[in-house]
Amino acid sequence: MIQEETMSSVPPGGTLLARGAAAGPAALVRPRGRNLRWAIIGVICLLTIANYMDRGNLSVAAPLVMKDLGVSNTMMGVVLSAFVWPYAIMNLPAGWLVDRFGAKLLLACAAGAWSLVSMATGLATSIGQFLGLRVALGISEAPLFPGALKATNAWFPDQEKAAATSVYIATTQVGLAVAPPIATALMVAFGWPAMFVIIGLFGFVAMLGWLAIYHDPAAHPRISAAELAYVRAGQSGRTAAPDGGAAVGLPEWSGLFRQPAIWTMIVGGFCLQYTFWFYITWLPTYLQRAQHFTLSHAGYLSALPFIAGAAGVLAGGRVSDALVARGMAPFHARRAVVATGALLTAATMIATTLSPNAVVAVGLLTTGMFTYSLSSGCYWTLATDVLTTPRFVASVGSIQNFGGFLGGACAPIGTGLLVDRFGSFTAALLVTAALALVSAAMYGLLLRRRMAL
Repeated sequence: MIQEETMSSVPPGGTLLARGAAAGPAALVRPRGRNLRWAIIGVICLLTIANYMDRGNLSVAAPLVMKDLGVSNTMMGVVLSAFVWPYAIMNLPAGWLVDRFGAKLLLACAAGAWSLVSMATGLATSIGQFLGLRVALGISEAPLFPGALKATNAWFPDQEKAAATSVYIATTQVGLAVAPPIATALMVAFGWPAMFVIIGLFGFVAMLGWLAIYHDPAAHPRISAAELAYVRAGQSGRTAAPDGGAAVGLPEWSGLFRQPAIWTMIVGGFCLQYTFWFYITWLPTYLQRAQHFTLSHAGYLSALPFIAGAAGVLAGGRVSDALVARGMAPFHARRAVVATGALLTAATMIATTLSPNAVVAVGLLTTGMFTYSLSSGCYWTLATDVLTTPRFVASVGSIQNFGGFLGGACAPIGTGLLVDRFGSFTAALLVTAALALVSAAMYGLLLRRRMAL
């Protein structure tokens, strides 16, 4: 076990603390030269892009698949939704597996599995095969973010951790953005079966990069003494454990559900992610029906909130880390950003119901995605800071995300029911705003203490 260190002298290979400064996050000086920890974030970004391209490629190929296989719209909707529920449920064991066996092994296995599933989808010849493969994709992709969170917690000091997390969370927007044009170009050139195979091969490339570059910080053959000392000294209030060395048993893992903080985070995650999935599933329809944009204009305008969202993810991570650098405890810095983002999002949703015209409505919804996204990186980083030790980092992150994806699964259904019942999107927007307020209360008011595990 690597214990927290307070260092006042010059470590081998570089200066850690400014002369005369007290040890602590604000006093840390970044080592000069190569910073290996950011190369690891780069590989996680490649894995994330591959992951999201595999999630999105079927929606692009759906019209051709439906034509070739004679599939109805309703059945294709069932196939497209088959990813969500197994993904949500598998977040629970995925976090435990990452804590038990380590981020390196689990992410490599997951990337290999989801890449194989993507390639096999190109060979599917029946709707039953497509349905089974989408379920398999949801299962295989579940370890990505718990594993990335575990790796980030090991490799980054507290005052950089949220910014590092926000980089690969923002990359999810890149994956969603690049999947349609890349998949379309590949289908035009080679057909939809080959498209699935080629995108699957990209996942294997990302997996090989991960295996080549990732090791524990203390065991990495290319880390400098200065960077290792910088990382260690910046991990205040926690100790690092070797990857896969936590030996977390199922009885210990199940004990997490006796912690009030866990249930606070599950409820908070449910309400927060409901907002995001409202955007993903209903925004184009809202713009067409409620604001009377044409189909093509609604498609273009639907991109604006996600562009703003990518900026919001990065901004939220930077703000949180700046608060830590100024002396705020990491746990409270993450809570503050998540709660503030949720509160501001609720305000924009309410304002959208009162917007006088379509332009204002689009501006408010774009602002709402930006404010929601302020919380995204901190939402994950909070799972590392709510604990006093890193043994359960991946487990806590995946349990919170389980709650989040339950909210994501309910958002499309709940919105549709409300629109059918009331004949407009007003009630749906108000419910989304109310859930955002609940999320702000969960993280800002009820989640007050860290878990001593």
